Amino acid sequence: MDKSIYTALNSMQILKNNQSVVSQNLSNTNVVAFKKDIKANFGSVYLDRAKGIDPRVFALSDVGAFDASQGPLNPTDRKLDLAIDGQGYFIVKPEGGKLALSRRGDLKVGTDGFLRDNTGAQIYSVDLEPIEVPPFKNISFSRDGIVTIEPLNAEPGQEIVVGQVATTLVGNEVKLVKSLDGYIRTEKGGITEPDQQSSILSGFLEGSNVKSVDELVAGIEQSRTFEINVKFITTAKELDEAGASLLRIPN
Repeated sequence: MDKSIYTALNSMQILKNNQSVVSQNLSNTNVVAFKKDIKANFGSVYLDRAKGIDPRVFALSDVGAFDASQGPLNPTDRKLDLAIDGQGYFIVKPEGGKLALSRRGDLKVGTDGFLRDNTGAQIYSVDLEPIEVPPFKNISFSRDGIVTIEPLNAEPGQEIVVGQVATTLVGNEVKLVKSLDGYIRTEKGGITEPDQQSSILSGFLEGSNVKSVDELVAGIEQSRTFEINVKFITTAKELDEAGASLLRIPN
């Protein structure tokens, strides 16, 4: 059998995975601050052999890669809606998970009194602790994340600080990936320390950075490439059968 078939099969497997990525991105077009997953590119590596270089190559994929570019900032005029203007991440703790990074800022005060996003993840403070918010008449967030409230039964104008939302500006030297739960963490599964260098906007939500037209076009291209690989395997099979017939000893 022509071993080039395995090269085509490898490409088909990656194309199949890419189609799943396209579907995932399209299904999250309207999710707050969603960062689109990156499809495997076909930058390839040559396979070494004992004498010389093998002409066949395999496509490589980068597991967990995502596009970190900022989505559109949409005004909501809701004080509990936050968006990071520029680079950076909130530090959150998903329900049943470990600390992670997130750009999602559609916040609420849970029934337990802690600040959470709409997925239920707790918003953490600069001390890496949950932020508890007492009943309030008014709430505000500064650009560096300080949470100030006017308590429910307080005198008019009386305000107290209840915490500071942790943000971290991750440098290029740290590789970030998406974990299986969809949250962003470092390659080793942790987070970077809060540094409060990111700028927070209150009354805005960041939209998804998925461009649906680009994803639809990519899906069509992936389907066509998959079909080409199927035809290649069929052709390789025919060539293999033709070569085998030439080697048969005539009766």
